[in-house]
Amino acid sequence: MQFRKKSLFVNYIFNFIKTFCNIAFPVITFTYSARILGVDGIGQVNFAKSVITYFSLLAVLGMNYYGTREVAKLREDRNKLSKFVQEMLIINSAATVLAYVLLFLSMRVVPKLQGYQTLLLVNSIAILLRGMGMEWLYQGLEEYSYIAIRSLLFQFLALGFMFFIVKEPEDVVSYAMINLFATSGSYVLNFINARKYVEFRRFDHYEIKKHLSPLFWLFALVISMELYTVLDSTMLGFIQGDAAVGRYTAAVKVNKMVITLISAVGTVLIPRLSFYIGRGENAKIKILVDKAYNYMFLLSIPAAVGLFVLSKEIILLFSGAEFSSASFTMKLLTPIVLTIPFSVATNQQMLVPMGHEKLMLFATSLGAVTNLICNAILIPRFAENGAAVATVLAETVVAVVSFFNAGRFFEMKQFFINYYQYWIAAVPISLIAYVIRFFPVNYVIRVLLIVFLSCETYFFILWAMKNQYLIEAMNTARDKLKSKRIAS
Repeated sequence: MQFRKKSLFVNYIFNFIKTFCNIAFPVITFTYSARILGVDGIGQVNFAKSVITYFSLLAVLGMNYYGTREVAKLREDRNKLSKFVQEMLIINSAATVLAYVLLFLSMRVVPKLQGYQTLLLVNSIAILLRGMGMEWLYQGLEEYSYIAIRSLLFQFLALGFMFFIVKEPEDVVSYAMINLFATSGSYVLNFINARKYVEFRRFDHYEIKKHLSPLFWLFALVISMELYTVLDSTMLGFIQGDAAVGRYTAAVKVNKMVITLISAVGTVLIPRLSFYIGRGENAKIKILVDKAYNYMFLLSIPAAVGLFVLSKEIILLFSGAEFSSASFTMKLLTPIVLTIPFSVATNQQMLVPMGHEKLMLFATSLGAVTNLICNAILIPRFAENGAAVATVLAETVVAVVSFFNAGRFFEMKQFFINYYQYWIAAVPISLIAYVIRFFPVNYVIRVLLIVFLSCETYFFILWAMKNQYLIEAMNTARDKLKSKRIAS
């Protein structure tokens, strides 16, 4: 199979669209449903989802990372790729059965879960669909246009269902089912469409055993990562109840949306990095890593400043007055907009493609332990604010350890040469917000004005400082538009 090399810029645009859809949909539906379901209803759904996350991770083991990396290496050989995909599906089938057995056992023996059985069963369908979806196959093949278009279609359909079906506080289960359709329904299409790239025929010998060791290492890695990203909601639900989970969900929703969008910059680099690493092209590896860091800095620093100064307006806009107390929690969480993208760039775009999963596991395990201990200490006394502080501390630990881990292979200070430029350009954001608050306009207009003027000012300052990464992005976008016009 001849693989056609794709533009990283085009890959990023499509991955950005897909990522934006994956978070814009929950944000839009949350904005609508929060006013209908209330704090308790939102808390119930997100507590059930946080529980199912652990079993879903068991079903896919570490396939998202391992599969993407290996597909990128095998994508030019259809026969080897087909055999590898079938081996992954065999492993996934066994892990899925185990995940369901443990889920049903937990629902019987854990008293807290017995009150959430319907929501748990609805959300558990994602366990089966996620493995069937083989997202790692399409990422390894860099089929980001297909992923983006497919995601957009299902989420538009789900959005329509949401507005027509979810109308009463009792529609909690319907809300959960529509969310499941939006996030996992398209995986059925993935399975059908996979025949375009692989053959589903029997091979003489399946090499299952050789995949188990790296998969288990990556599974431990993913568990340690997810443990401290969903543990806050799980522990809040057990210790403080649904209302605390609802307020925390409102506080973290927009932060996580921005983080995911920023991290999408580097996600498209993973297959290409794996390809270059396989060929030993170190100069190209360094260039890609440098771009990943600087584009991440360029986006995360102004985002963190903006979310901090606009936390009150954002909570009112996306959640409503019932969630107003979550604005302080959102302020507490803004440092993760800086630390998480840095950790993602360091670990997922550098260490994992290079085969250093154990170093990433060490960093994320320390983060998980930090999160667990801090949650246990802080949540009983400070509820969602305690969970926010615990999350920030855990993510800071991961970022610091990851920095030193990456220092074994790269001269890290070379990636921070332009770091000061982004902070200088971001300073006016707080001043703009302060001035605009004196304008006699409602909070929606205020947010739009602050965001628009802040973006204009930020990028103008970077352009005036001749920031090479902004100028490169502008030139690339201009060249793409020119080529499109010529082609048409």
